[in-house]
Amino acid sequence: MGPLAAMLSSLVVTDVGVTVSRYKRNGAMWAVAAVFFLTAYIFALAAGAIYLSALYTPLKATLILAGVSIVIGLVTIGVMYALNARDKRLAAEKRRCSQAQTTFAIATALTLFRRQPLLAAGLAVGVGTVLGLMRKSGGSDRS
Repeated sequence: MGPLAAMLSSLVVTDVGVTVSRYKRNGAMWAVAAVFFLTAYIFALAAGAIYLSALYTPLKATLILAGVSIVIGLVTIGVMYALNARDKRLAAEKRRCSQAQTTFAIATALTLFRRQPLLAAGLAVGVGTVLGLMRKSGGSDRS
């Protein structure tokens, strides 16, 4: 069992190393792309300001661009709040479902204890034994 465990652990280490290097590479590439997107955005703002200043006064052109930026920012914040509210609603629904399942399990167990106490006691001992064995085998580090 020792050589098998060594072989499997070497495979896991290799896969983790490849995954980490891939994430580092992707992170660096996203950073470079973000710099170029930010540069393009700045030049687009400058071009919009130049175009609008040909139609309006420079002050009105910058105020129009500022207003559009504020509206886009507020819409983004609104979308973010809506998504957060949806996530909270889904989490509350999952919590209610889990609580209902727990309540059902407790009610079933109490019914079992009341109607067949010996079967329930045997089941409790069996579950406790299984949990105890699982904890011992996972907690010890025998190689």
